[in-house]
Amino acid sequence: MEQFIELLAKEWVVVSQAPIAFATLAVGMFGLAYFAARWKYTSVVEQVRASNDTLNERLHLKSEQAEQYKDRALKYDKKVWAVVESNTASLAQKSLLLVSQIREFIDRHKRQDESVMEHEWVEMAGAVDDIERRRLWSKFTGATSRLSNERNAEWERRFKVDAIMLRDEMRSRLKGYKPDECSVHVYEHPTNYFGFNDVAADLERMAKLLLSV
Repeated sequence: MEQFIELLAKEWVVVSQAPIAFATLAVGMFGLAYFAARWKYTSVVEQVRASNDTLNERLHLKSEQAEQYKDRALKYDKKVWAVVESNTASLAQKSLLLVSQIREFIDRHKRQDESVMEHEWVEMAGAVDDIERRRLWSKFTGATSRLSNERNAEWERRFKVDAIMLRDEMRSRLKGYKPDECSVHVYEHPTNYFGFNDVAADLERMAKLLLSV
């Protein structure tokens, strides 16, 4: 604005000779400046508004997640207390029930793996060339990888927490118990049938020792 006033003072003689033209030009310039500023700051306002909307969505999501974690923690606490307050016979029976469920889980997934393997070998035997064999091999490895991921996800969802809770409580009551070397850390990441079987065998052994005390 100061520059405009200085320019106006310097060119006053010219301006005074054509006031209408100058007024028209000035109005046009101010109009352009107004619309340019409005466009610029409207864009800024929209960006800020979009950022606020995104932040609100994230805060809402965090609140929902916090509620979910709270519900899980409460359910976990209830499970822990139910295990800790169990008498010896009840604790052993809970452990043996979980052992039977783990072994059913192992047998079911083994049957699925065997079915995929049998089907793959039949298809491989009928392959006419190396290109077809490579395609079938890729299909087979993809299927086995998918089954492995599903199996491990089911273990995490159904068995991991309960197995660790029961293990810890039984070991707290079996003071002189010495687990097999392979079962010390396998509860966290069994990953395959050997690990699943080790967990089941360790739980079963402790449960039977509790019943014999």
